[in-house]
Amino acid sequence: MTFKNQDQFTKKFSEDLLSDLINYKGEDLLNEIIRLGIQGLMELERDEHIGVGNYERSPERRSHRNGYKSRVLYTRLGTLVLQVPQTRDGSFYPSVLERYQRSEKALVLALAEAYLQGVSTRKMKHLTEQLMGREFSSASISRFSSQLDAEMDSWRERSFTRQYPYVIVDARYESCRVEDKIVDIACLIAIGIDSRGYRHVLGIDTAWSETNDSWDRFIGSLKERGLMGVRLFTSDNHPGISKAVKKHYPGAVWQRCQRHFAVNLMDHAPRRKHEDLYNRLKQAWDCKEYEDAKGVLDQIAEDYQQKYPALADFVSEHGWETLGVYHAAPCAHHKRLRTTNMIERVNQELKRRSRVVRIFPNPKSCRRLFAALLKEWHEDWVYGKKYLDMSLLNDFEAGKCISHQERAPDEVIESVENKKINVAG
Repeated sequence: MTFKNQDQFTKKFSEDLLSDLINYKGEDLLNEIIRLGIQGLMELERDEHIGVGNYERSPERRSHRNGYKSRVLYTRLGTLVLQVPQTRDGSFYPSVLERYQRSEKALVLALAEAYLQGVSTRKMKHLTEQLMGREFSSASISRFSSQLDAEMDSWRERSFTRQYPYVIVDARYESCRVEDKIVDIACLIAIGIDSRGYRHVLGIDTAWSETNDSWDRFIGSLKERGLMGVRLFTSDNHPGISKAVKKHYPGAVWQRCQRHFAVNLMDHAPRRKHEDLYNRLKQAWDCKEYEDAKGVLDQIAEDYQQKYPALADFVSEHGWETLGVYHAAPCAHHKRLRTTNMIERVNQELKRRSRVVRIFPNPKSCRRLFAALLKEWHEDWVYGKKYLDMSLLNDFEAGKCISHQERAPDEVIESVENKKINVAG
């Protein structure tokens, strides 16, 4: 939500809403602060929609005010009774209210479903009453779920119209009740960076586990929805991901997450060697040229070959997998593409919200909550700041940013595959 005059909201809030807070005599002041804040945002957004402020005349007017409609907003801080502004054209609805309701409703539905299915009954009943101010019936849950599922499924299955040069994929696990048993299911997530430099949540789905088939279906579904122009996939070392990438996007480079690689490498070395290995890996990955980075990794393997042959073999056989960014992106983009840290930050937020539920009543409930949360991240990203300067990629493709190759991407992939074959042989 953007406003022509950023000082407008400050003035409106300080003069009108602050006066209401000073004169407020109720007990729950925090609840009233949130209510008045949301109310002020809705009023200001309606002014923006109409084109002029209250009691103003202008040829830019696009509609007229048409009173208010009461709406109850259920939040974790309690129940808020709001007066939602209306317009004569009927096309206005406050975005702040729509977005806030969506994620809260998904969380509450997960809790309510879990309560009805007997998951931690006492706690669930208490939480739903605290969150929503009332108890849920099976009929109300079914009605709310169908409405929210329709919106979330439409967003999750949307078609792509832009190119996404960079894609990062990862999975996290959540506990769900399935046929009277508690099982861990995998939540598969894909985030992409479009040709203009903005981040997008491309996909979210659930599967029984991270298998070759589940990743093949997930990445294949992205292609069916129109995902194109992908130069680089970044992920951990799950074999299903690299196989699915090779199958559905044979011209793309696969980048093994450098952070995950470092953790795996430390399993082959005593603790006293960890600092040296971390420093040398960082030296390799900070190199601007592929040959320099590969040279540092080869030197690590050579230096550790005699005392720690398993470590040396691991670097020799898999170190090249952490250098995919050199073939697909300019150096300025490497730091943000060479790990899955972008998704890890998202996973932390998902974990914070799923911790409240603890055990989802079914996989669909988990997918609904995560889709609602990710949709909010997606909307913040696509209307926020650019994540990468993609003009650098245009220069890279034109051969202006690199001096070590003048080959097409397909030839680069073939070269990398040949390196793997040579090492394995």
